[in-house]
Amino acid sequence: MTDDTVFARCVALDASTRLNERLIGWSGRWSLMGDFVICTQCITAQGIDQGIDQADKPFEHLPGCVASQYGLHPWHELQRLLSQIPALSKEHLH
Repeated sequence: MTDDTVFARCVALDASTRLNERLIGWSGRWSLMGDFVICTQCITAQGIDQGIDQADKPFEHLPGCVASQYGLHPWHELQRLLSQIPALSKEHLH
């Protein structure tokens, strides 16, 4: 992987100290569609609807997918990122 690809930039953002940049990095590597997370490189999906234990299994990329070496647990990554969002005001619940 070369450092000038969008995917490479998204991988690099994972090391950022800024939450918004880490979220951008996640969403550049993964796409969330309903209860499926999809690899943006090989377009393979993993659903969470088959049970929460599905999220514990390593993501199965297509052979040769460059993303297969940069994160195998997208649900865990997303949960960790979302848990870092500061508490929100209850004023805007409409």
